Amino acid sequence: MLKWLNSNIGLITGVVGLITVFAIFIAPIVALWLQKKIETFNEQKTRGLEIFKTLLATRANTISLEHVQALNMIDVEFYNQKEIRNYWNIYRDHLNSSYPQNQDKSAQDRWEEKRVDYLTDLLHCMSKFFGYDFDKVILKKGAYSPVAHGIFNLQQNLIRHGFVELLTGEKSLKVEVVDKKQS
Repeated sequence: MLKWLNSNIGLITGVVGLITVFAIFIAPIVALWLQKKIETFNEQKTRGLEIFKTLLATRANTISLEHVQALNMIDVEFYNQKEIRNYWNIYRDHLNSSYPQNQDKSAQDRWEEKRVDYLTDLLHCMSKFFGYDFDKVILKKGAYSPVAHGIFNLQQNLIRHGFVELLTGEKSLKVEVVDKKQS
């Protein structure tokens, strides 16, 4: 063995030298590549967490622009999370199904109950992904929404609806002439 080492010392030195040179030049490149991969992963996780937080914060106002935008980003930001996208697909399918507008109140209540359940399932799946231990009851009923917000939204909808009726000619605007001298 010693004889073999002595006769191949030049070869061994050359191999060690090549490995050293390789390590000096390649190690920083590999380190930068790994750092970039870690940064990309962290950025994706942060964007996904922002979507989850937005959905959680707006779960009592699901027609808000922020809520709808967050929902529409799920396909991109959770592309590799099949379970989350499956829950989103079920929820989206329900949202895109026609609301039973001209049916009895119980049909509307069932549609709305399913909508809330599907959103709760989606939020629960996302919460598990991010390491939160939220109970489904908290996700479903834990949002705070002041009564005043509901009244304000109802009033805005009534005003919008009234303007649409006025502009389309469904309703007319009552105009009354008043004599200032008699007032």
